Amino acid sequence: MASTKDYVLGTHDEEIERLGLQHRAWRQCALEAWQSAGIGTGQTVLDVGCGPGFASLDLAEMVGPSGRVVAIDKSERFLDALTAACRERRLHNITARMADLDDGEFPDVTADRAWCRWVFAFVKNPRAVLERVAAALAPDGGIVLHEYFDYSTWRAAPRFLELEEFVSAVMASWRDSAP
Repeated sequence: MASTKDYVLGTHDEEIERLGLQHRAWRQCALEAWQSAGIGTGQTVLDVGCGPGFASLDLAEMVGPSGRVVAIDKSERFLDALTAACRERRLHNITARMADLDDGEFPDVTADRAWCRWVFAFVKNPRAVLERVAAALAPDGGIVLHEYFDYSTWRAAPRFLELEEFVSAVMASWRDSAP
């Protein structure tokens, strides 16, 4: 079972709120990418590393009641937040699954599309995770990725020491977890 220490910034209420704000900031880019990838009614979509499920909720609306979203995360706390949001919105087409991608876990599902936002930069073996995602796709399936490529380029003007410390901590955690 995952704990709040599984994430650099934790899984507490304030972090869930921050992730909601972050999703809203990037939402239009995600919607455009999903539309470009042909995500639509009746499809099954994997939300790999779903966190508290903000993207899962949007994807559930896109695939409609005849479609399905399989939301995967290692945080029980985040999946509980997603489950609560589903109850509140009366959405029945999202299945929340706990899986630690670093441990090789992956639900047995065949999907039309997969969505991953800021997942591969945080796992120990991105190639292995990508192979598992690809194996879960139908033959004509596709993956939409939004990833960090050079996290060290994050800057603030004027200089913001806390952001620099955060970036250093994240990059150190990646180095510590490298295979």
